[in-house]
Amino acid sequence: MSEQDEFERLDCSAVIADVWLMLDNECDETTRARLKRHMEDCGSCFEAYGIEEKVKSLVNRKCGGEHAPDGLRERLEIQLRSTTIITRVDPGQ
Repeated sequence: MSEQDEFERLDCSAVIADVWLMLDNECDETTRARLKRHMEDCGSCFEAYGIEEKVKSLVNRKCGGEHAPDGLRERLEIQLRSTTIITRVDPGQ
């Protein structure tokens, strides 16, 4: 069985899971070609890809370009390194 035949047998959930790799340019050209080929023949995967692409574009448009305030990274690191222990004390004991 060829690699192409094996890919074509994948269920759509596996293809949709890899769509984010393609949208984020984190897959190789072979995988990209196989995903595109699958979506050309599968309307539901093509529709799901379009939805994911729109979500990514919307997030980028609404959140892209905003910068966190100076010092935020340092404050977050301090908070993540600190440990808080909360102990509930029963007054009846």
